[in-house]
Amino acid sequence: MKDFKITKVEEGKDGVVVVAVEGQVGIEEAARVSKFFEELENEGVVWVIVSLKGVDFISTAGVGALLYAVGGARKRSGEIVFIEFSPKTKAVFEFLDLHDFIVTAPDREGGLRIINEIKSGARKTNQ
Repeated sequence: MKDFKITKVEEGKDGVVVVAVEGQVGIEEAARVSKFFEELENEGVVWVIVSLKGVDFISTAGVGALLYAVGGARKRSGEIVFIEFSPKTKAVFEFLDLHDFIVTAPDREGGLRIINEIKSGARKTNQ
């Protein structure tokens, strides 16, 4: 299994940041996820695409940290779009029945399309 890592992989001129999460996201890593998104918030980032393709394991604490970040982005009139679920993360998110709460897209381009639709008012968030 890979070591935990959460990184900005892209910062677009349109204010959208692409983030990649890798490895195991347990209780300790959930705290790091929360801190990472707090730092993004402090930078004024409200539009985020999160790739989960490199996640080997995610605990309920990890999911909770991501959901808390979604709530924070929405409070600031932004959104977090999740893309590229690994098979294990997809199973956890489906088991927790989060499809009505989170916004998902198959890939980066789909995530950008959704964010642009939300920004233009053509699409509502899943609040």
